[in-house]
Order: sequence, then structure tokens, then C-alpha cells
Amino acid sequence: MLAERVMKKSPVTVSCEEHVHRALEVMRQHNFRMLPVVDGEGHVRGLFFDVYVIEKLVPEYITDGHLDAVSYAPDIGVLHTHYVSLMNKRVEELMDTDPLLVKPGTSLLSVASALISHDRHECALVVDKENRLLGLITARDVLDWLWQLKDEVGDA
Repeated sequence: MLAERVMKKSPVTVSCEEHVHRALEVMRQHNFRMLPVVDGEGHVRGLFFDVYVIEKLVPEYITDGHLDAVSYAPDIGVLHTHYVSLMNKRVEELMDTDPLLVKPGTSLLSVASALISHDRHECALVVDKENRLLGLITARDVLDWLWQLKDEVGDA
């Protein structure tokens, strides 16, 4: 089975120049956690995840495990202020610039392997030879495809 047979075609995308608040709005509308980032010609430029916004909100001393060395932690008001300041940043300021890219003819087994070994990625972006986005494959897509095969190969 090849990536092109399993991928979701024409995925919802966002541009590098789009503001974070607009990207998050699109993600909420579609119940997505991530969006491919493309330029005006459809070339992949990156991948934007909701968790990237959270990473910018939470101070490093908390994520580094040094909270016990500090006599106070920021309250929700402080986090909200940081959130508001991030909303007008451009997506390119927070996106991952090294997404997992695969070609349409890549085997599904290779895609699955890359998904589990590629750091922090929950999807593979399927691109043509000019890196224009054709589709995407998530771990859920791989599992759904295998589920559909149960009738053909029998239940295990």
C-alpha cells in the first residue's frame, strides 16, 4: 500500500504570513491539532501545532522542572497576557520548519516507521517532487486503513 492511497487529499492549510489567532481559529473550526503551512504556490514551508503556542506560553523554568526553586508561579492572568501577545505573531514564527515529508509512492510501512521515529511528528506531509502539498497521513489514518482491512484478511 502506498502513501497516495491512504493520504487525506487537499488538507486544510495555513500560510506563513497568517496570524496565529487565525490559524488557531481554523484549527478549532475543523477540530485539528495541526495545520500544514504552505506558500502561495502550495509548497510546504512547515507545520503548525497548537502545542507550539502552549510551549511559548509556559515559562522555561516550569518546563525545565525548576518550579520548586521559585517562590511563585505565574497565574492565569499572566499566561493570558502572553497568549494575547502571541495571537498577532505570524505562523512562521512558531511553526516547525522541518516537517516529515514523504512522496506519494512511499510505502505505508515506511510512512508508519517514519511517524514513530521522527521526533515530535504526528503526521507525514505527502508532497510532489517540487514539495507541493498533496495530502497528509496521520497515525490514525494508518490505523484506520488497517482496520478497514480486517474484513479482507479476517479478524486476528
